[in-house]
Amino acid sequence: MNEVLDTIMNRASVRRFRQQEIPQDTVHKIVRAGQQAPFTGQMYSVVATQEADIRQQLTECFGRLAQAPLFMLVCVDFYKLEEFIRSKGRVNQADDLSMLFLGIQDAAYFGQNMVLAAESMGLGSVFLGAAPWESDRLSDIFDLPERVYPLVGLVMGYPAEDPPPRPRIPTDLVLHWDRYSPMDDEDTERALKVMDAGLLREGYYKKLNARIPAEDETKESSYDEYGWSDHVSRKYGKRRRSFMSQLKESLARQGIDLE
Repeated sequence: MNEVLDTIMNRASVRRFRQQEIPQDTVHKIVRAGQQAPFTGQMYSVVATQEADIRQQLTECFGRLAQAPLFMLVCVDFYKLEEFIRSKGRVNQADDLSMLFLGIQDAAYFGQNMVLAAESMGLGSVFLGAAPWESDRLSDIFDLPERVYPLVGLVMGYPAEDPPPRPRIPTDLVLHWDRYSPMDDEDTERALKVMDAGLLREGYYKKLNARIPAEDETKESSYDEYGWSDHVSRKYGKRRRSFMSQLKESLARQGIDLE
């Protein structure tokens, strides 16, 4: 038995929580565990809240999930690192694009460590990836200084549901030995079959009412047919260049210039 592997392999995103406050000492332990992820510049911060009025404001950004007992905003944080550099009489000379790549890595490692720590303590969680597109509102709500940018929301609480672990594509399509091995049509079909079967069996998208309308089909698929392959192809097939310009503008408003 390996408890760490058991925790990782059995984790699933939780979207329904008991309305039970999480002790601040527990939150502190979760954040401290997040800090033990590997870093160099430690370019991350988290703002946590259990205040009902703040969580109500957050529903405008994230919907009802923001009403979970604990909301955490994981941020890329250049401000602290640059203060450390300044204290030694120096100025940060790295360009902001390089900083952003490294900062996203730091914040991502930190966030995932927190999720696993929370899971081991009986808490459930789900990441909310819309944070960068709500950066102006989040910066106002949490009074974020320049050089601090919202990367991802994270809600936690004591679970009111017990969802099964969701499927993943076959490991042999992720693990490449010595050189990258491109997929052939058979590999693609095999991966999509695994993903679709697991989520259709659970009724995952039906429970979330999360079907993305088709633009190029005359007959819409039912939830009994709508799986991961439909969802991910529609989601990313609809992306527009405006997302890039929107993100660059919101980063600039937080003092992060990618030009």
